[in-house]
Amino acid sequence: MALSRSFFVSGGKKIRILILGKEELPESSLDANSQREEIRRYVDFPDSEIYILNQVHGDRVLDSAEADPNADPEGDAWFGEISKRILCIKTADCMPLFFWSERFDRFAAVHSGWKGTLAGIAEKTLSTIFPSEALEDGSLRGFLGPCAGKARYEVGEDVASLFRIEFPECLSPTENGKSFLDLEKFLRFRLEKRGMRIDLQSCGIDTLEEHSDFFSHRKKENGRNLNLIWKED
Repeated sequence: MALSRSFFVSGGKKIRILILGKEELPESSLDANSQREEIRRYVDFPDSEIYILNQVHGDRVLDSAEADPNADPEGDAWFGEISKRILCIKTADCMPLFFWSERFDRFAAVHSGWKGTLAGIAEKTLSTIFPSEALEDGSLRGFLGPCAGKARYEVGEDVASLFRIEFPECLSPTENGKSFLDLEKFLRFRLEKRGMRIDLQSCGIDTLEEHSDFFSHRKKENGRNLNLIWKED
């Protein structure tokens, strides 16, 4: 079942978040044009207002106002401020993060796997689109969609060691000598460490659960969850 949330912002407008999963999307690897067609089945927007990234597990942040909606540029975070323009990121275990402000018009969608989280893509996005005072005054809001949960996201020592250096509390041992990684806990640590006060809500949905409604790459599912954010008038 699709996950839908709505949040009021300044000027009586709303931030809308819609996350499409297994019930809404085919279990196949879709190109961006096909994904736009799928999105239009649930939201009445023209193709020209649906922006989709070619994600590369990096830390590049793009301004949708400077992008061609048909080009699907390379990057892992979008931001915008124009109403009725959808920003879409694709996930299948990585964290889909959304940020917005009660005071400023800008909003963002961030794809944050373990590589992007370590590289600081969330912090980079926030510092790129909001003034420094907004990062500290408590006016910023965030939402974390379905992703690999702390009780099932197993990583080897090659990955665990990278997180252990900075924040070992985000790891817990498994019975086979590996580690469970709590990406959300690490993210919250990083935001606090950088002095960024974000009211970050989490949907609490684990894509690795046996009967999850959302796609998981680690469970060898080919589909991708489409994570959408836009601002309504």
